[in-house]
Amino acid sequence: MAIEKIRIARRDFLASIGRAVGGSAMLRTMAAMGIGTSLAGCGSSAASGDTTPSLPPPPPPPPGGIVSPRPGDWPADVGAGKSVVILGGGIAGMTTALEMTRLGYSCTILEATSTSGGRNRTIRGGDVVTEVNSTQTCQFDFDDELYFNPGPARIAHHHEFLLGYCREFGVALETFTNENRAGLMHSPSSMGGQPVISRRIIADTRGHIARLLATAVNQGSLDQELTATDKSNILVMLRQFGDLDSDFGYSGTSRSGFPGQENTGSRQRGQLVDSIELSELITETFWQNRQGLPESLNQQATMLQPVGGMDKIARAFEAEIVDDLITGAEVTEIRKITDGVRIYYNHSGTTTQIEADFCVCSIPASVLRDIPNDFSAGHQSEIENFSYAAAGKIAFQSRRFWEQDHNIYGGISWTNQDITQIWYPNSGFGTQDGVLVGAYIYGGTAGNTFAGQLPQQRIDSAINQGADLHAQMIGEAIHGISVAWSNVPYQLGAWGVSSPMTLLTPDDRIIFAGEHLSILQGWQEGAILSAYYAIDLIVQNT
Repeated sequence: MAIEKIRIARRDFLASIGRAVGGSAMLRTMAAMGIGTSLAGCGSSAASGDTTPSLPPPPPPPPGGIVSPRPGDWPADVGAGKSVVILGGGIAGMTTALEMTRLGYSCTILEATSTSGGRNRTIRGGDVVTEVNSTQTCQFDFDDELYFNPGPARIAHHHEFLLGYCREFGVALETFTNENRAGLMHSPSSMGGQPVISRRIIADTRGHIARLLATAVNQGSLDQELTATDKSNILVMLRQFGDLDSDFGYSGTSRSGFPGQENTGSRQRGQLVDSIELSELITETFWQNRQGLPESLNQQATMLQPVGGMDKIARAFEAEIVDDLITGAEVTEIRKITDGVRIYYNHSGTTTQIEADFCVCSIPASVLRDIPNDFSAGHQSEIENFSYAAAGKIAFQSRRFWEQDHNIYGGISWTNQDITQIWYPNSGFGTQDGVLVGAYIYGGTAGNTFAGQLPQQRIDSAINQGADLHAQMIGEAIHGISVAWSNVPYQLGAWGVSSPMTLLTPDDRIIFAGEHLSILQGWQEGAILSAYYAIDLIVQNT
């Protein structure tokens, strides 16, 4: 009953927008609310980033689907003589400024930190990481290949608006290997606690499933579902799917690799490794859960990343809007005035104010809730109760032992320990050193534990747990640098996990934006979509 009421409320809300300001606004509202797939995407997302949060699937699109409006749909010069103050210089804020300036609006971005980009950040040697209870200085050697993306780190092929800006700004891209079957899967409670090559888990799972289904077909269990021709065809398919023998049995496959493949130097290429028993695969849910990731819409096996670090995108955006950007400007009050807004902020030790016709607020709700304001009770309530993922990462400089000793080039290994993932660099192959992401923890108890640790405790924990996959972590992984986003000033969280409703509506002349208000929570494309939605609302009221 509660779900049905929400659906009715959404339907009524969309209908009211359609009556008031037209179909284009309604379509983009649907995208921001997660209804439809062409504009906003669907499925689980990642925060920050590029993150991998488990979000519920969006409702199905209405009959006829969704048309994807683009920035060019806005009337030229519609903003002439109008001003907008944008709170927050992340991807959402900079997209808003870029597109609204092109429409003739006078824009000012207030960014509290010393640089733009928000959670789009790349850490290199000499950079300082500040959290509420610690400060770290990155000790990586100075080298173009030695960098760490603590926030968004990958881009899906269908994140078309972000990729379009990369093309426009000349940001070079390269492949990000999201799934590498040479990577490892590890559970202390299965396979004797030893890491297993990913391809073995995948190949044996497919083989056992194919064998069971082939048995059911041959025994006539599916005769009511399949014609004789269907049965013949599906058996051919299952033999290929699971690499079954001529009798539709499964006892192993060359797809699993060869003995000693975990290390370099093996000559046993013609031998098969023993198959993993079905009981082992189905008893340990960890093996099952990990296989679904590359099947989701936002997590393909191969993705994209900017050459040299994710902040190449942030710096390219900044170059476009630099004349409108004020850094080191901490917002202290958000007030409504007649036909506009007044924003107070601290800059260089001085309290300053700015008035504008409209305000686009992309400050994370986790920070916004503590800024004095004139928001409506409904908006304030949703802000105060908005939740964020407690995600974090830690990275190390190291000899590329994963390549030199284990033939792993890019990709991700998984463990059900707290560190969750180990990421291998996707560039600089064959060079001596690389940056290994020794943990990517994307929320839950493990994320809270990570945030509660001091930097050295995180280093010790990541090395000790990582050594269960790679013994070389002890002694070779050096210069650890970590970020727990729930501790980072002006962020206080990695990506939004609540379902927005009231924040999708204007509060007089104040409009809200940010990845947390998109169906693509945790992704830069979601931040861009939220900016487009905010622009829609202002354009329609200009």
